[in-house]
Amino acid sequence: MDRYATDEQRSRRPIFIATLWAVAIWLFFRVARSTRMIQIWALLPPVRLGPRLEKQPTDLRQNASYFGDRTVCASCGAILCALALSVRGAEPADQNLPSPIPAPAVPKQKYVVGVAPGPPFNIHDPDGTWTGISVELWREIANDLGIDFEFHETTLSGNFDGLAHGWLDVAVGPLTITERREEFCDFTHAYFSSSMAVAVPISHLPYNFRFLVAFFDVDLWFAVLRIAIGLLAIMAVVAALIWLCERRANPAHFGGGGRAARGFGAALWWSAVTMTTVGYGDISPQTFRGRVIAVVWMFISLVLVSTFTAAMASILTTARLSEGSSIRGLDDLRKIHVGTFAESATAQFLASSHIDYVTFTRAGLFEALTQGKIQAIVFDEPFLRYVIRTEYPSQFTVIPLNVDPQLYAFALREGSPLRESINRALLRKIHEPAWHDLLYHYLGNAPNER
Repeated sequence: MDRYATDEQRSRRPIFIATLWAVAIWLFFRVARSTRMIQIWALLPPVRLGPRLEKQPTDLRQNASYFGDRTVCASCGAILCALALSVRGAEPADQNLPSPIPAPAVPKQKYVVGVAPGPPFNIHDPDGTWTGISVELWREIANDLGIDFEFHETTLSGNFDGLAHGWLDVAVGPLTITERREEFCDFTHAYFSSSMAVAVPISHLPYNFRFLVAFFDVDLWFAVLRIAIGLLAIMAVVAALIWLCERRANPAHFGGGGRAARGFGAALWWSAVTMTTVGYGDISPQTFRGRVIAVVWMFISLVLVSTFTAAMASILTTARLSEGSSIRGLDDLRKIHVGTFAESATAQFLASSHIDYVTFTRAGLFEALTQGKIQAIVFDEPFLRYVIRTEYPSQFTVIPLNVDPQLYAFALREGSPLRESINRALLRKIHEPAWHDLLYHYLGNAPNER
């Protein structure tokens, strides 16, 4: 009868159980104290037998522990009863549900199911048959429900056009649930969740060796050289100003013994040690104009050194990320060249996230990654896992980004009578071991499976 209990009665159960626990524990310690079974030596004084027990015969007093044992056992029984009630109160929520409502009958007719190529969910084999995660799940559900159907090949947009105009009954494939699509069709429960991922080349070198290899990268050293030339040019300008201000007023430091090249060299030395905040003090300006230039140069040097450090860190980070395995989020994608499919939801997401990218066709995307035109491919994780597992098993690896989550479901015509029956069968199927075996067959592993 517990399944018919009201919510108010269920809400009172924890209070009732807590009261039973309190009474049982109090009774246990009360009986134990009165029978001298428990002595808390540091807190409680020794207790005496009650006056009634003192008047009993000697043999009864000698057997007082016998009655204490029985009362303690009774107390333990009360505690066990309370524990049993608490376990009873912790039943799963499903045990408190009402009786299930019978599923509506599936109308007997032949249904047209739209499919569009989209590995690994919809795969069009050379012999004309359809396989894939979504197709095989649909076949299992249709078989359980006795649905007679035929596949009709279309495109992604054709799936939704067919549902909206009535020439499709169901659409099967990697169809993500969006607010816009919900306006002209119905979706079943989601059977798979996915997010964006990155495909990068596999590096067979340990991390430390990969970092050392970056130092021998020609592009890296060209970038360092450009920065160094810029710093030297700024130092030369400051050295020329100091030399012009100090060569006559301070010939001991900047005169160069009458040689302009030696004097300029001394000024360039001073400019370098001042920029690096070393400041040996062997030479220094003496004139007012020279000291003003020195103070300004000191502050500018702080900015230049910080900029140089940040630029070098960015260059080394880019070299490290080009090896692929260190990409951990969207910020890392902004530092490398990435590619994706043209006119895809991923391209729209990258644009909205202000991440520069290059678009390719599906045939040219992995070729561009192989040739080094891009350093990473950004797209849906299931597709990348399937293509790499079947075509590039030892060349690329997939790194999940866990951003822009998407739910995959079957799409039905608005108000379809199949929805409730399909939902029940779908929830049952995705909790069976065969579903996990199917995901492993196509994806290798599926961390985001529902």
